[in-house]
This record gives sequence, structure tokens and C-alpha cells, in this order.
Amino acid sequence: MLAAAAWIAAVVAANGFVSLFTGAEVLPVQEAGPLAVPVGVALAAALIALRAARATAASTLLPVELLLIGYAVPLLGAALVALLSGVGPALLTLAGLATSPFLIAEAVLAGIAGGVVLLLVRAADSGAGRPRWPWEGEDRDDGV
Repeated sequence: MLAAAAWIAAVVAANGFVSLFTGAEVLPVQEAGPLAVPVGVALAAALIALRAARATAASTLLPVELLLIGYAVPLLGAALVALLSGVGPALLTLAGLATSPFLIAEAVLAGIAGGVVLLLVRAADSGAGRPRWPWEGEDRDDGV
């Protein structure tokens, strides 16, 4: 769940920076409606959370899986929402988003999230615990 929440935050930030630097709109097809991209991102976040929750130490392809989820699901989700406005806007949305720098950034961020999840799962599997502060230990020698 944390991976999906962090991915959403990173996507919002990345979309803002890409829009700022390129001057482009996140969704170039206005007829698709204002909910096309948010619905696609929400669907992708749900799938990322589900896949990350099932990750094991043997999930070596997890970053690739999440990269593909981060690319395909927002694209198809936005196209499905645009389909409510008609076939034309849906096809234009698919074409406009397929090579969009926004979608590419979302996919790369999902792959990075997959790599972080894989590292955390492998660390936990090897016995790593959470870090401890010096005052949390049983062997305190500060007189308290």
C-alpha cells in the first residue's frame, strides 16, 4: 500500500515538472474529460498495491511488472473513460498518451517503486528488522 501511495505522490510531482518544463498538457485531448487521467492513475495504483502486497523474495521481475502496469493501466484507463465521450476521443487519447512523456515518467516511477519493494521484501526475508534507536534497546546504560 505504501508503494502505491508513494507512486501516486511521485506521479503528481513528475506530471507537474514535466508540464512545467515542456509546457504540455497531461491529457492533450480535452474531449476525454477531466477524469480520464486520474481514473487511469487510480486504477494503476490499485494494481500496484495488489502486486506489491503479493511480492516475495523470488519476485525478481517485480520492477518490470510494475513498469508495465504503470504504463498500460493508466493508458487503458484513460482511454476507457474517454470512451464515454465517444470512440473518437478514446482513440485520440490512446494515440496522445502512448508516447507521452507523462506516461513514460509514470511507468519509470512504477518500475522504481517495484525495485524498492523488491529490496524491502528481500531485506525482510533475510532477517532485517526496523532500525532501532540507542534508547530503545534492553541494554540501556544511561541509568534510567
